[in-house]
Amino acid sequence: MTTFLLTWSAADIGYATHRDDVAATAAGRTVRGRWTFGSRRSGTAPGDRVFLLRQRADRGIVASGTLADGLIFPGEHWAGDPRRVTYYADVLWDHVLPVADRLPIETLLHDVPGHHWNAVFASGQRIRPPADEVLAERWSRHLADHSPSGSMLKLSRKTLSGS
Repeated sequence: MTTFLLTWSAADIGYATHRDDVAATAAGRTVRGRWTFGSRRSGTAPGDRVFLLRQRADRGIVASGTLADGLIFPGEHWAGDPRRVTYYADVLWDHVLPVADRLPIETLLHDVPGHHWNAVFASGQRIRPPADEVLAERWSRHLADHSPSGSMLKLSRKTLSGS
């Protein structure tokens, strides 16, 4: 399994269904969508892991999922410009977080070495080993900290410690 980084420019038009996807995945549902893969046209397979990096403002990982069929296909540009072609892949989002709950870029820079987090200019960038496994582990811990059961666990620990 290969891991890819997808990017979101932080414009609402680039991810119009973000709020709906947050609610759906919080309820335990997988959300099927499509996302641009930048200039990448090959090297993907069904089940490859993807992470969505929000860029520009409030940078950090806001979503994770897998590629549905691994195919990259041309389509109309996401901003609706009929003169531009963009290449997409179908993604099955398993976790989409509100922007406020993102895994911040500062954490990625510190906890996930081996990837150039400040040199991500387009979707489709591969995250190579061992950074891919480190990212998956760090994301898993982040999700646990931001899940309702994780929040209750933190609250319980805080109550028990008297903080």
